[in-house]
Amino acid sequence: MKNIGFIGLFVLLASGAAQADPRDDALSAMLRCSGMGDRGQRLTCYDTAVVRIPGALNNTAPPPPAMANPAVASAVPPPAAPVVPRRQRSRSFLDKMFGADGPKRAVQTTVAEFGSESIASGGRDAYPIAMDGDTIDQISARLVNYQFVDGYVIVTLDNGQMWRETADGQPLQHLGRPALSYTVLIGRGGSGSYGMKLSGISREIPVRRIR
Repeated sequence: MKNIGFIGLFVLLASGAAQADPRDDALSAMLRCSGMGDRGQRLTCYDTAVVRIPGALNNTAPPPPAMANPAVASAVPPPAAPVVPRRQRSRSFLDKMFGADGPKRAVQTTVAEFGSESIASGGRDAYPIAMDGDTIDQISARLVNYQFVDGYVIVTLDNGQMWRETADGQPLQHLGRPALSYTVLIGRGGSGSYGMKLSGISREIPVRRIR
């Protein structure tokens, strides 16, 4: 009967041996006792090993690591995306036209500033290509006067500005109606001149501002 009790304890220890070291020690002691040939020594060994069993059974293995709570994990904000610097406008084309320093003009944000960089040179130099900081790309107005010099037109707008046709192409030569019958739209060009469109005229006229 006593052997049956030892066998039950042996099975109980074996079932939890893989989880805790104290159970391993108690199981090893029981195995050593079972290998003894002398019955008296074997029983004495068992009696000694039994004393260690309650402590081995009460010793629990450390709890497994807690799994992350999905709800809590989802509440944690993801790492902030790296800040990407604002990409500046490519200056390679400007460098080819105007040199390494780029356009020699201030940014244009109002009608009064639009095209004004060529006034100081009498309409000789203009930098119409859009730059970072520009907030205006074209203006519209009505003609109040026009005249021709060597076939190239000079127009006066109702906002007080004067624009002169450049010699980049064929001169306009003439206009068939009074000045007040024309409206004008002037926008940015790409070859050192702004582009002017007159109502009723199909072609775009390259111009620079002179006042």
